[in-house]
Amino acid sequence: MGKLQANAKSNRLKNSGGVMPDRLGTNTALMKMFYQAEKQSHETNSGKLLVVLLYLWLTQQLDDFLLHANEKPLTVDDIPDCHKVKNSDTCEAHRFKNHKFEDGKSWTYYARATITQNGEKKFEWQPIPNSLIHIFKPFVSNHSYNVSWLTAAEKQQLLNLLMAKWRKPAEIEHFPAIRKQLFFKYITSCIRTDNKLSSLTKSLLLPTDIRHHRHAAVYQQKNSEQVRAELFHAQDRYLSRLFTHANSLGVSKLLTLTFSSSSKVGKATLPNISLLNDNAKRNIPADITSSKVGVSFHSKWVGDDLEKYADESVCYGSSRLIPESEIVAIFRHLHDEITSSKPENKAGQAALIHYHNLCANHTALLFILLTGMRPTHAISINKQSHYDYRRTTVSDKGFQREIRICDYLRQQILHYTTLQQKLSLKLNLSNALPWAWSLYDANNQATAISAKSLRQFLHQRANGIVPYVLRHQFAQSAATSIIHKLTTHQIDRLMGHAEYGEHLGSDHVFPASIKQQDLFLDSLPARYGLKELKYVKFIQQIKPC
Repeated sequence: MGKLQANAKSNRLKNSGGVMPDRLGTNTALMKMFYQAEKQSHETNSGKLLVVLLYLWLTQQLDDFLLHANEKPLTVDDIPDCHKVKNSDTCEAHRFKNHKFEDGKSWTYYARATITQNGEKKFEWQPIPNSLIHIFKPFVSNHSYNVSWLTAAEKQQLLNLLMAKWRKPAEIEHFPAIRKQLFFKYITSCIRTDNKLSSLTKSLLLPTDIRHHRHAAVYQQKNSEQVRAELFHAQDRYLSRLFTHANSLGVSKLLTLTFSSSSKVGKATLPNISLLNDNAKRNIPADITSSKVGVSFHSKWVGDDLEKYADESVCYGSSRLIPESEIVAIFRHLHDEITSSKPENKAGQAALIHYHNLCANHTALLFILLTGMRPTHAISINKQSHYDYRRTTVSDKGFQREIRICDYLRQQILHYTTLQQKLSLKLNLSNALPWAWSLYDANNQATAISAKSLRQFLHQRANGIVPYVLRHQFAQSAATSIIHKLTTHQIDRLMGHAEYGEHLGSDHVFPASIKQQDLFLDSLPARYGLKELKYVKFIQQIKPC
């Protein structure tokens, strides 16, 4: 394999649709961490250290730990003060709480930092994933409010554990293990390769320098509840794939949190808890198993009563997205306008040209809505670069990429080309432009549809709406499609978000997914209430001028 091909393959493997980190090597590193914690002095409460360490690992706070350690010596101040708070307390860094639901069951939440659209740092309550609830729920319950989980001495022990060379226990001496730094970045690596996690949620979880498609997130829109639910299920997938594999290895005793009897955890001494023991996961509140998993609650004193409120929702992503009903209304009005503008039998040349231009702009808007094309790059199809209007190639940001055309759009394009041909014959018009649809000016000269002219056309019919909104709508439709659900990689391909190794000519290296994409594209016309519009039937009876 050549250097360029190797680089392209490496780029693909690290991102959506790539291979998840090796389970055996990651599990071995996890067992080494537990083993190293147990080897510390007898006064060390290794269970407490491992709970804090699991929290830092889950929330990606260890990603650059060794790098920071090389830049400057780390101190106990670099280990956060994790503590339990009341439901009525605000959500701030490293806080945990147990929330009780109406069915009497409870769940543990931790404070997750996120950046809002305004660049403001905000903390939101995130439910602990199923795979760890049997660890964190009793641990948090047995702590007093606003008391740091680790003393200064225990923080130093945790630092020593992180910096020590991790050895393998004799039982797994023959198991391969990944490097410590790769183990620390396990969750981040899973987020990058996860093909179910949306680009928008990934953008909230990954540093800017490792986001694959930096602008993909701006085309989708989600609120806090949707992001929390996505992350909740994603984290559990990443942990379950490890723990299910570890269970098959029969290494439960090597992944047990030991709480020292000489050092109590809050109110009582906890029994030893196996990381692989999922018995507690069966007692899950209905709110966690339902669609409400992403809703976060807080309590507030109202007089003498403590009442429950849902946390304020924050919107992330596209600022251009409008309600889908408005898109439906725009195209319904366009349909009515074209139908009512049909030329009469004695219509003059000006009326026919006006009607043609109306149909051409309608076709251009349909093209953007049903393909997701950038209206600043391609508004029409090159007559020489299509395959019976089922597929076409367009130049997009300096690259050629393939566009698949759904059956409805193809039919509308054929209606338009028939209209164009008949008008050209009747009015003796010439059109040497390379584009499949175009306009005629006041002098009956063919002119290309431009981003500016299309924007003005749409603005006259929908004040304040620009064609780029249709591209945002296409992306949101792809992200929210349920019946024909698409992977993150498929959405990126449809949107034209591609980096090295993903451009036209590299499709053969990806799993076959064309059929699923076609099914999604063919579902869009019905979703937007689009009806077939036979432009040409209105001029069939008009005599040549």
